[in-house]
Amino acid sequence: MRDPERIQETLELINRIWQRSPDLRFNQLMYSLQHDYSRNNGDIGQVKNTGADGFTRTGFDLFNLEDSAFIEHLRSVLANEEK
Repeated sequence: MRDPERIQETLELINRIWQRSPDLRFNQLMYSLQHDYSRNNGDIGQVKNTGADGFTRTGFDLFNLEDSAFIEHLRSVLANEEK
């Protein structure tokens, strides 16, 4: 069983990050955090789709990512912002 404490820690970290950019909508914030995680980890989870209009859209599928790895990423985001 995964440690239930990870839930509160994840939410607190996201809250601290979001408070620094309050004009972002929640899904913009999450997209940005997922994009950063993917970019810093060999584009893991990146999904691209080119539509009929010719535009390529990028999303992220981090379904199998362990929470502990994302928590570390969130901590890193905060640490980098504090520099």
